[in-house]
Amino acid sequence: MKPRRSLSLILLAALSACQSAPVNPPALNAAVRQQNATPQNQGNRFLCVVEPVDDQGAQIKVMDLQSRLIRRVYVPGRILSLEGDRQQNMLYLSVRSGAEQPRFDLYALNLQNLQLSRPASFSQASIQPVDFRVRDQTLFVAGLQRGEGDLAALRLNQGGWSSLARSFPPGQLQWSRNPDQLHSVHFDEDNITRTTIDVRQRRIVQRQTFAHGVPFGNNMGLSAPDGDYFYALHQLQGLVAIYAFDIEAGSVNRDIATETAVGILFSSALSKDGRFLYATIDNRLERYELVGTQLRRLPPIELNTREARYLTLSDDQRTLYVTHDGEQSVSRIRLAPDHLTFQLDEIPFPGENTQITVF
Repeated sequence: MKPRRSLSLILLAALSACQSAPVNPPALNAAVRQQNATPQNQGNRFLCVVEPVDDQGAQIKVMDLQSRLIRRVYVPGRILSLEGDRQQNMLYLSVRSGAEQPRFDLYALNLQNLQLSRPASFSQASIQPVDFRVRDQTLFVAGLQRGEGDLAALRLNQGGWSSLARSFPPGQLQWSRNPDQLHSVHFDEDNITRTTIDVRQRRIVQRQTFAHGVPFGNNMGLSAPDGDYFYALHQLQGLVAIYAFDIEAGSVNRDIATETAVGILFSSALSKDGRFLYATIDNRLERYELVGTQLRRLPPIELNTREARYLTLSDDQRTLYVTHDGEQSVSRIRLAPDHLTFQLDEIPFPGENTQITVF
């Protein structure tokens, strides 16, 4: 199996809605061209952590990794997902606010001056988002419109939503190797469905669906950024099983690694090349190395804190950051080139720490 680049995700339930008005095609073309022009590794500068404040909002805590200065910004709503743009020094947030009639918006946090703006409203376009991507100031969002899947695009701060494709199960968005195409990878109780959408032609070019056979339980999914490969982590009654799916080939290698878990599987991450898989279970970090079509379990890393929660990988894939339940710090794990030896220390990060990203 070829090594795959990857992205970590905790599967979210699909929500609902989207309306459209045309976007200028050159804007989409510019976004497509930008994918291959963007440098892939500039080194990490910002460590961003979410701290829930109450039912109505949260704080984004931003640490400058050079100065260790921590700054805070209040966000009026519950943060669903976040994505960093190192080129623009921007952090994009998908935010839900309100209870009885929830509103969904895209917020943008300028990490240089810490100004928070709202460049797009999903709800204004009747979109309830499942996942989003921002490329060259163009927003792409997969969601549901009145129960029907939709991929929409918007040139930020210019207005004018455009529906690129409809009638598919919205899932995690991944750019294809073809810079004109986006994959939507949907994982539910029974099936994996990958829908390939050409954003320049504005149409679905391929749809693949197959039964995954993962039992019901505490399930998580990891998808490679090109959308060709998918991992599912399953936990039930103390057993963690890892399933691997080659979506492009339509094949599955089930139970490629199992272990007895002493705690709760909480989150997971996959290295960009698809070679290393990480999972937080209780107060340890489990590690696997992909060798051929099998995963080899590496010695777990015991953390000197309470239960591990969310984790993220640095751009060079050599440093992991892990948040914890109720702790006032973030664990930093620096891996040696052999990925066996490591250095573990704690970075003071006052307050409760949940979702985390570094870029």
